[in-house]
Amino acid sequence: MKINKKRITVVHAQSVIDYPPVISLIDNLLNNGNVVRLISYDTNKLPDTLRKNKNFYEISIPKVDGNLVGKVINSYRRSAFVKEAVKQSMKNSDILWTTTDLSVRVLGDLVLKYKHVMQLMELIRWYPDNFYVRKIAKFGLFRYPIDKYARKAWKVVIPEENRAYIQQVWWNLKNKPYILPNKPYRLNPKGGKNQAFIEAINKIKHEERKVILYLGILSPERGLDKFAKSVHELGNDYCLYIIGKASDSSYLSKVKNLTKIYNNVVYLGHFSAPTHLYFLKYSYIGLLPYQPSKPSVEFISELNALYCAPNKIFEYAGYALPMIGTNVPGIEYPFRNYHMGITLKEITTKEIVSAVHTIEKDYDTFSKNSKTFFESVNLDKIVDEIVN
Repeated sequence: MKINKKRITVVHAQSVIDYPPVISLIDNLLNNGNVVRLISYDTNKLPDTLRKNKNFYEISIPKVDGNLVGKVINSYRRSAFVKEAVKQSMKNSDILWTTTDLSVRVLGDLVLKYKHVMQLMELIRWYPDNFYVRKIAKFGLFRYPIDKYARKAWKVVIPEENRAYIQQVWWNLKNKPYILPNKPYRLNPKGGKNQAFIEAINKIKHEERKVILYLGILSPERGLDKFAKSVHELGNDYCLYIIGKASDSSYLSKVKNLTKIYNNVVYLGHFSAPTHLYFLKYSYIGLLPYQPSKPSVEFISELNALYCAPNKIFEYAGYALPMIGTNVPGIEYPFRNYHMGITLKEITTKEIVSAVHTIEKDYDTFSKNSKTFFESVNLDKIVDEIVN
């Protein structure tokens, strides 16, 4: 495929290392000969394969820690820094690509001066003027005109098809947004092999039991305690491995406590993207326990979990893992179309044990179909259509 070379400024006003889809996007753009200038936090933590690319330039947003007042002041400094960095970068760029709603708010009207690709990671109907007034903004006050910037953007990009239709209706967009799934661009990352990683990978690599893996954010709505109990019921031939960052310290303690209650539950810790992918090749089944719930952040829609667009579904599929997920459209649709996993009506021991046994009866077919799903998405073609 011939792709015209573009010069693209990517703005991600958060830690880039916490967003695998952004890393994937940068890798995609660079691999197809584009010049990428990234403005973000923690750019020094990106894989060397990206940082050493001759067409990659990084501008790291400085961090300032402090109390609440300091954080408010820092948010204004961040905005000023990012705006100036964008002005300088766009002197030699064709496209401005923002990756999140926050990135748009930081830049404001500046995005209107350029050919703007507006990417959204979550399904949102409105956005607060700043994070500190979000509880008030839910009643209609202090709302940021995020929809205005979407209507005036050159392209809008969403990770899941149902979300695209919903966002189009909510924001009165002229065209349906482009669908860019949260699929990893590479399955065999390099680098990131520190001591903690080496110890963790050796543990899972030499595991003799069948590894049922949960990879992602650790939060109460994931129901990991129920999966732990269910895997225990399956017997000594199975184990549950948990990898990810906890939503808060108290829940992390609860996850670690599961390893004390059940001898076949292992918590390996948190590993930044893309090194978390290494663990998938040693796994047997992947878990996608998404449950519809009221989001803790007011401006993220209740529909977000229903029409989820998890990185994990593609990460598991890339390594041909059959999956067990919950009964929400974002998971049920691909499972039904590709026959690559089992959805649970409820997260109960009976349902989970039954799902594992169903997969095992035809494991090779589930595994093959999972890989087929992964290969059905051509990221190069999708990104080419967006930037050209």
